[in-house]
Amino acid sequence: MFEELKGDKMHPNIFLSFASMNNWQLIQHGIGLTIDGYRQSAFINRFLKPLLINHTKRINYQLSTSEKKKVLFYYPMYTVLACAQMYVAIKGRRLSNDETKRLTLVGAMATLCDDLIDEDGWTREAIFDLLSKDGNEAGLAKKAQLLVSLNNELKLLGGFSEKYFTQLKIALEWQAVSNKQQDPNITLEEIVHICREKNGHTSLMFASLLDEEWSSIELKFIYQSAIVGQITNDSFDVYFDTQNGIKTYFNTASSIAQVKSFFLDECLQLHQLVMQSGNALTNKLHTIKRMSVLHGFTLTAIDHLQDTENKYGAPVDWHKAKRSEMVTDMWKNKNRLRTLKHIKALAKLI
Repeated sequence: MFEELKGDKMHPNIFLSFASMNNWQLIQHGIGLTIDGYRQSAFINRFLKPLLINHTKRINYQLSTSEKKKVLFYYPMYTVLACAQMYVAIKGRRLSNDETKRLTLVGAMATLCDDLIDEDGWTREAIFDLLSKDGNEAGLAKKAQLLVSLNNELKLLGGFSEKYFTQLKIALEWQAVSNKQQDPNITLEEIVHICREKNGHTSLMFASLLDEEWSSIELKFIYQSAIVGQITNDSFDVYFDTQNGIKTYFNTASSIAQVKSFFLDECLQLHQLVMQSGNALTNKLHTIKRMSVLHGFTLTAIDHLQDTENKYGAPVDWHKAKRSEMVTDMWKNKNRLRTLKHIKALAKLI
């Protein structure tokens, strides 16, 4: 199966196991993730949205349409569904209500931190100093005031610990370093290093907010999950990233085949770390299958980008490709069918 996925020689460390996902299991996991998505959306509207409305009114700050999408949907949905729920799945449990509150708040805070660093010129030291002090909003810009307000809400939920502060500081440092991805001369190796460290430490920060004691292997699994998640995000953002001068693996690699090979290798390492953990076998297999549902979409996007490369030749000048040739339309039946096939294949990747 890996040979079919990768299109070259069989990887020496692969074997196909009882991790196989049949159609009924695929439906179950797909429905489960969909239900979790609706639950988290309802939780955001019930918990985060009222807080945001109260604080923005108090400080007289009007969020833009794009800011609302990030603060009230993309970031808190991703933080909970694609990160924290995956971490606790390996333990065979769900997130508690308090954990969900903390992660939802930090998801919203993360996008505000990103904007302050990437758009408003804040340093990671300034952001960390802002979040680690007494929560005084006086004299700050509106967006910084909102960040402090949400940080104060997090304090009330008991989200502060030494582990959290340590990981927060490292994550902010790498967020600042990630600005280098706008350098047109950045190498592919530098892109991978930055993405691995930035997203890995952000994931470890999320994990520090959970009421768990993680083993060293589990922390490696959480760290590794981040680079796979970043590739998944980048696979659907090729057009946006290219238009905004952001260099990613997708618009920098010499070919889509190279991207696919890299992604599958990273997925393999991720699944191996899951299997090496000391958790119950059923929990480990459930975690791999749940992750495969999300990551299967990446391979469908890669298929679409391969079609684009076949048209233009490798390496593609992505500035010349049409938007429709870079953005994968998941409403098309052929892409839905491809995704189902990819999910089942990834679930066997151990």
